[in-house]
Amino acid sequence: MNTRIYSKLKKVFVLLMVTSLLVSCKKMLDVAPEDALEAKQMYRNVYDADAAVLGIYGKFSGLAERYIILNELRGDLLEVTPNANAYLREISTHQVSEDNPYADPRPFYEVIINCNDAMKNFTIMHDAKLLDDIQYNQRYTEVGLLRCWLYLQLGIQYGNVPYVTQAIDNVNDLKDESKFPKLTFNELLDKLIEFTEAVPKVYLNQNTSSASPTLIMPMNRYTVRDGVFKFFIHRKSLLGDINLWKGNYTKAAEYYKAVMELGTTTTTSADQRVDIYDTYRITNDNSGRNTLLTIGTINPWSNIFSNVLDEVETNRERMWTLPLDKDFAPGNPFISLFSLTGKYLVKPSALAINNWDNQVRMDGGLTDRRGLNNSYSSPGANAQVAKYTKNYTITAPFENTGIWMLYRAAILHLRYAEAANQAGYSAVAGVVINDGFFDKGVVYASNPTPFDFNAFKGTVNGNWYRSIGIRGRAVNKSVTFDIANLQIDTENKIIEEEALETAFEGYRWQDLLRIALRRESTEPNYLANKIGDKFTAAGSADAAIVRSRLSNKANWYLPFKWK
Repeated sequence: MNTRIYSKLKKVFVLLMVTSLLVSCKKMLDVAPEDALEAKQMYRNVYDADAAVLGIYGKFSGLAERYIILNELRGDLLEVTPNANAYLREISTHQVSEDNPYADPRPFYEVIINCNDAMKNFTIMHDAKLLDDIQYNQRYTEVGLLRCWLYLQLGIQYGNVPYVTQAIDNVNDLKDESKFPKLTFNELLDKLIEFTEAVPKVYLNQNTSSASPTLIMPMNRYTVRDGVFKFFIHRKSLLGDINLWKGNYTKAAEYYKAVMELGTTTTTSADQRVDIYDTYRITNDNSGRNTLLTIGTINPWSNIFSNVLDEVETNRERMWTLPLDKDFAPGNPFISLFSLTGKYLVKPSALAINNWDNQVRMDGGLTDRRGLNNSYSSPGANAQVAKYTKNYTITAPFENTGIWMLYRAAILHLRYAEAANQAGYSAVAGVVINDGFFDKGVVYASNPTPFDFNAFKGTVNGNWYRSIGIRGRAVNKSVTFDIANLQIDTENKIIEEEALETAFEGYRWQDLLRIALRRESTEPNYLANKIGDKFTAAGSADAAIVRSRLSNKANWYLPFKWK
């Protein structure tokens, strides 16, 4: 059979298979968890378990728009357009009414309840020997860690929340605080660490084609080259994040570094395979195959956000990516949200654009090439977020399939830098966000793990000799640090670089809040000033109101109310 025809038929077949799975999963997930007969019918074998996992991820993808709105519009890099409704304006100005649909916690808990139901039934299947140990642990861990991610988001957005791990009949039962009391955010983090620490270590390794739920998506569309599924949550990075929030900085750095060094091996050759060096490193292999350097008019950095998932460089940047397929609910909400041809409800803030415009490149020129035409387009009053609309064109308005990228190598490195800085290794953090370890030999090789980086170049090259850092990849001049106030200044530089590299991707409010909590006693108005600056840069009269409101920690969180 003609290869191209066969490929098309294969895609159609897989699409039909996935569609039927999603339909069956919806029916399954709509069933009351306590209905024993239905559970027996729906959890009969490993394929039903896989269908449950896929169904949960299908429901989870419905959180994409909410996740971006809450984590970016509440931050300083995204602002409303004149088209925005009152609810979006409330989110932006931190004056959120209890009936605001974006503040409703139920969508998160609906997915959590599905996770609890699936985990309960996986255990029943395992006890009945319908799942072997590997099948059970892989799927139970997968769903359990996704639930941890959801709870982490709830803690970030609402502060105090109920932590429920048992299967319940109806998500609205959670309204009863006498049965489901709220935990503080700090107590919640303890629960998440307790769960993740109990996971057998082998199952913290990232999913592979031989150890994952098998009925997923076409390999060439949603996976990395080496068979690691990017459809699923990135496990050790999540554990790094949870420990970073808790203040376990060395532990967080250990998890991050383990991911940053995936593929590292011992060799006697002068140069290890490019794959070994560059799995999730910020590197340049000097061949043109694996570089995201922002040089000239052709800027491969922007390919990170395209729909093409099998490029060498983008596969080594993307860590957790969900498809927003036009053929599956909820589709791609970002076109309508960000595009001038859609509803165009939110746009890059003036502050965000100023951040890029004020950078100095290595060639001495002004403006960061990650800004215009890459992170955003259409400069001026009608600026648009470009990261989610890169492949969209008005000439094909129904071709709006896109991606929701939840984790990538750049945020991994930035959060590692944050952990290293807090653990007392500010110099290492500075190198990570600046020009990397290239040409620095073994300067940092003698540091204790996980703060050691061998960049030796010689008979046997060190694992980090290709490292070029976040700003090095952006081809921007390195920043300098105030030695007299090193830890704080380094942290400031990290959060500034995060704005340039990962704007609009859903990290901003989280990172600002984490630093605000850390500086609560020494700089109580940190968050108020950061968010207030957005309104000042836009010339908005709301600046003083927002600063005043966020000077009260109680207003850092959304109201936890059911609609």
